[in-house]
Amino acid sequence: MREISLRNNNGSILLRFTYAGERYSFNPVPGGSYSDKLALAKAEEIANKVYQDCITGYFDPTLTKYKPSAMKSRSKESALQDYEEAKEIIAARESVNAVNLLKLFEDYTQFKSKTLKSNSMIDYDRIRNKLIKCPHKLVRDAGLIMKWLVDDHKGTSTSSIEKQFKLINACCKWGVASSKLQSNPFEKLKTLIPTTKNSGTKEDVNPFSDEERKCIIEAFKNSKDYCYYAHLVEFLFTTGCRPEEALALQWKHIKGSKITFCQKLTASGEIERGTKTQDKRSITIDDHLKTVIDAIKPENCPIDNFVFPAKKGGFIDWHNFANRAWKKVLESLPDIEYRNPYQMRHTAITMMIRSGHDAVLVAKWVGNSPNMIAKKYLGNVDDIKMPGI
Repeated sequence: MREISLRNNNGSILLRFTYAGERYSFNPVPGGSYSDKLALAKAEEIANKVYQDCITGYFDPTLTKYKPSAMKSRSKESALQDYEEAKEIIAARESVNAVNLLKLFEDYTQFKSKTLKSNSMIDYDRIRNKLIKCPHKLVRDAGLIMKWLVDDHKGTSTSSIEKQFKLINACCKWGVASSKLQSNPFEKLKTLIPTTKNSGTKEDVNPFSDEERKCIIEAFKNSKDYCYYAHLVEFLFTTGCRPEEALALQWKHIKGSKITFCQKLTASGEIERGTKTQDKRSITIDDHLKTVIDAIKPENCPIDNFVFPAKKGGFIDWHNFANRAWKKVLESLPDIEYRNPYQMRHTAITMMIRSGHDAVLVAKWVGNSPNMIAKKYLGNVDDIKMPGI
């Protein structure tokens, strides 16, 4: 909701605002003048109290708690009646916001599952597991829940907490819209997440140099245990495609000089139509890429077979590849700083730009917008000379 501001009502102080679709208006300091600094300060204190109660879900719609002098002008019986009514309203409101956040989130997940792709549902499952562990269960305990999420977090980047907050906040907004909650107490709590210098910034992009790229590909080819993955690594370093797109690639998607990416392998091990950002995209095979593909294509290969299957058939487990094959091979190259395997995509994109290709064209090749290329994938290019004008 908007900040609550005080108004000059013909010299008196007026507090006017809207909450849950209802308009409220009252004088927080009866008899106080708008020109009286002491009265105005007292009114601002009350306005702040009203605002905080509204955003945390503890607003008293009878306004009794915000008018300390209100009872003086009424009979004892009238004042007690108002007090009891206020208690009933507050109790009713609290009973709504006292719903179990885990149950609400499960309902929200079920609602969203109708439109979300299965790969996106992984984030929802992770948050559900977090909420199962969290000792604070009620929506109205939003502050305690956020503090627990921050304290329970491991690592220096807070991007995962920000994602948790975003989905929980969206869940509670849905709860309000669905009349399951009176208000969303998470709405103003993002400030409880500590900021990290490099969280979500371009410093996360750390591509390999061309020489490092060649060394890694060669190290995979020469590895006794992991040479099986050499062609996959070279393919990723060359095309800049997403790992889940390469792992879902079938021979029927390679026709003539074209490779079409039109599906992906989800974290749950299922093939899902479309890529992360579009239904499909195609790239043209150059001589280098043709050599890679020709080296792995079996004779009389069924078109439905996968281009990069696991050793024993089925899909390659990317998590297993990253934590075993990739990690072990990189450890054998002490002169190369370790980076996660997704940097293969960053490396390919950066090399394409460094080679003089237009960002718009590169964006079409790798399935992103030019703006996203610059923001999330492009490495350091400050050593490239600007063209003469």
